[in-house]
Amino acid sequence: MLNERKKNARIQNHFLRIFHLANVNHHSSQLLIMVKRTKEDALKTRQLLIDTAILTFAQRGFSGTSLDDIARAAKVTRGAIYWHFENKSQLFNAIWQEQLPLRDKIADKVKLHSDASAEIILRQSLIEGMRLIARDPREQALVEILYHKCEFTKDLTAETEIRERLLFNHDNVALMLKRCVTENSTFLNNDIELAVIIIQAYLSGIIKNWLMSDKSFDLDKLAPALVDGLLASLRITFVPLPCAASSAKSSSISP
Repeated sequence: MLNERKKNARIQNHFLRIFHLANVNHHSSQLLIMVKRTKEDALKTRQLLIDTAILTFAQRGFSGTSLDDIARAAKVTRGAIYWHFENKSQLFNAIWQEQLPLRDKIADKVKLHSDASAEIILRQSLIEGMRLIARDPREQALVEILYHKCEFTKDLTAETEIRERLLFNHDNVALMLKRCVTENSTFLNNDIELAVIIIQAYLSGIIKNWLMSDKSFDLDKLAPALVDGLLASLRITFVPLPCAASSAKSSSISP
């Protein structure tokens, strides 16, 4: 009889241990789900704050916007915004750190022309870059901040760094031009650096003027013609003027 009671007690303890382990595993699974959900919610809140900051900075300017303004616009508490960002500069810098380079944003459209000549790929890249800005309000807001709504200080991401990421990157344009030259296209006597400077200045100027004029012309529709005009001007083979040549010669003569 005693042995029977011991046997029953062992069986009971065994099932209690199984129940306890099952209960622990259940709670552990619930805890993992909660942690995962909390992390996902935090990432969503952070992205919401960045998206809201872009629109608010574009409308009111960096100096005219406070973190409280962004929190109210995003409909979150002050604690939520200070949990993710210590100050306004940190939030501003986070905006640009998460931006893909322009070439990556238009890669899928440019790939449609991957079998074409290097010059057609260059042309299409410049067209799609302008069209992305013309069609996407978020891109427009980012460019608006860059050109018109921020006074850059040392604690902010440098203006040149933002421009290289947001618009037509120097090295990327130079690489496309070199490929064109390899395929016997001629741009400004193959002076790649000069051609890059002109392309960046031309397209940046068009986009800036388009925004300043309250989008008074159809940038999307005119993008191909604008790019064709640019490339046509770059194809001109120039000859230095006699006065320029003589000046260069005289400057090389030692006194």
